[in-house]
Amino acid sequence: MEQILLIDDDAVINFIHEKIISSVYPDAAVVILENGQKAVDYIQKNQQNSYLVFLDINMPIMDGWEFLEAMQDYPNKENLNIHMLTSSVDLRDRSRAEDNSMVRSFLPKPLTKDVLRSIPFGEEPA
Repeated sequence: MEQILLIDDDAVINFIHEKIISSVYPDAAVVILENGQKAVDYIQKNQQNSYLVFLDINMPIMDGWEFLEAMQDYPNKENLNIHMLTSSVDLRDRSRAEDNSMVRSFLPKPLTKDVLRSIPFGEEPA
């Protein structure tokens, strides 16, 4: 089963992103996790799934970089389609994301329908 994970501590952004995702993929399972540690725990408990992950950088408890580090030894890394989705304009963050083999893209918030449609996920949207 393929799921979309929103890993972000901003409730308003998560609400907006969930609405955008639901408008493009009405049948998609969207799971919201407020920090990287919750995401690691969730993925470890549900290893049979594949995930389209939208990952924020700055979060409490475990930030996006720490999440990536924690997932480095995950046995099913090929099931993780990770996209940094951030408000960071720091060029060092962009460079760090581009240097990380687990990160497919570095996207500005908020997520848009056009950007979402450009990312492969399950069945193509209508």
